[in-house]
Amino acid sequence: MPDETHNIKRLLVDVKESLERDIHGLRELITTRFDTQAARLERQGALIQTGSRWINRFSDWSEKVDASLEQKDKQVSSSATQKPN
Repeated sequence: MPDETHNIKRLLVDVKESLERDIHGLRELITTRFDTQAARLERQGALIQTGSRWINRFSDWSEKVDASLEQKDKQVSSSATQKPN
């Protein structure tokens, strides 16, 4: 009986150690996957932010060009309405 009790204790200790190794390995796997995901999300965030800046700059530029073209149209229109002497 004492030998059987020792075997059961040894079995329980072995199972516990095996579970601890599995949990540690799983923790490393999850940490690695989260790190990979975080890096990917940071890259995507940077691309979105860069695209947003580019769109804002393009919008500002197009408004300036539109204003400039409108001014040129008015100048052309006013010189066309003036009669040559």
